[in-house]
Amino acid sequence: MLTYGPREVRALLEALEAAERRKPAQVSKREVFARHGLLGSKYDRVFTAIMYKMFRMQGVLDRAVAHALGVRPEDVIGFEPMLRQALRLSAYLAQFDETRDRRLISALLRHGLPLLASRYGWRKARLVHKVLERLVDEPWKPSTREEEFMARYMVPIDIVIMARRVVAGDDELEKLLEAINRPPVNSVRVNTLKASFDEVYKAIRSSGLYAWPSDRVEGVIRYRGPFNNTLARLLAEGKIVPQDESSAAAAPLLQPRPGEIVLDMCAAPGGKTTHLAELSRLEARILGFDIYWDRLRRMKTLVEATASEAAVAVVKADAANAPKILGRGSVDKILLDPPCSTTGGLHKNVDARWRLTRRKIMELQELQKTLLDAAVETVKSGGLILYTVCSILAEEGEDVVLHALEKWGNLEIVPLNGPYDESPILPGTMRAWPHRHGVTGFFYALLRKKG
Repeated sequence: MLTYGPREVRALLEALEAAERRKPAQVSKREVFARHGLLGSKYDRVFTAIMYKMFRMQGVLDRAVAHALGVRPEDVIGFEPMLRQALRLSAYLAQFDETRDRRLISALLRHGLPLLASRYGWRKARLVHKVLERLVDEPWKPSTREEEFMARYMVPIDIVIMARRVVAGDDELEKLLEAINRPPVNSVRVNTLKASFDEVYKAIRSSGLYAWPSDRVEGVIRYRGPFNNTLARLLAEGKIVPQDESSAAAAPLLQPRPGEIVLDMCAAPGGKTTHLAELSRLEARILGFDIYWDRLRRMKTLVEATASEAAVAVVKADAANAPKILGRGSVDKILLDPPCSTTGGLHKNVDARWRLTRRKIMELQELQKTLLDAAVETVKSGGLILYTVCSILAEEGEDVVLHALEKWGNLEIVPLNGPYDESPILPGTMRAWPHRHGVTGFFYALLRKKG
């Protein structure tokens, strides 16, 4: 039975504060626990489990704290960092902790309040006690359908509201919210520059994994099980590229041909870039732009591993400046997969998901519009632009394309007829759905610049 003294309570609060401030959270947490002599101990295991659950349900905890203190949920963000985490911890322990660890609750009051008071004063420190008392007597409950979905599926309420636009009613919305929290079936793309599909497929099946060819995207193998030694060897040999099926569906839609100049505007880490090179049999010129050195280094490694060097040029550049760098009307085809909310695969973002607000989405939309404008300027008359985002939200998909169609009078949609479903909002464009297709959610629009 664990007992908690001042050291343990301080370590937990400092770890929560550090993990929110600096990513990756695991590294920040380990540094704090090591400093307090708790790394690898029983306390480490218990506190790590608590932290993971708290980060996963952060938005719900903020609503519970707001309920207890009589403030708005967004006001919780305004509290000082350690106080904010202590309030969330008190809400978790009072209402959501299945172990009902009264020893930790007592230790938080006995040792945590003086620590908080030394930083922020007793008036603020006592808010922790207020949250504990109120939630024990009157637990927080969802008051709207949107809050109910948020609490059930741990999805920010703004995302719940915005996702309603793209589905047919609450039944499908629930299926979608449930699906984006699940990892899709694993998949790899076979690099036919270095191996045949049959060779790779047989190797994966022989390793003991249950695997099957994708029936929607040529060259993709889906499998169940761990990333084993055989897959690691095939990756090291450049014969496979780990890539979700819906991500691997993008490059074939653009159909790169020999002699064409193709720009991948936000290319790193290079999965789609190397796919473009493969599909052209290294006879197109693929320009891969990105602004981050670390991502470009990873991309260069992948380009070399897949034997794509003859076709791919890795360029450190801001894609928004592509018209100035390459010249207006200079490129045959463009693939634009801009920064987005990644709501198509929310399972990857346990805590980052709670930073996704309507305001953040609209900020991303402005960047997406800017990049698509740059693509329109850079592509030749008669050239193609594939706009794709790993998002379930119309604000990042259909709305961005509609804005471009209205702004530029020389754009038209080239209808996509598969492999996924037509968008319910913008005919001719396409969506891959986690709940329908078992893949990461994606939006695709193929645009032609008229001459």
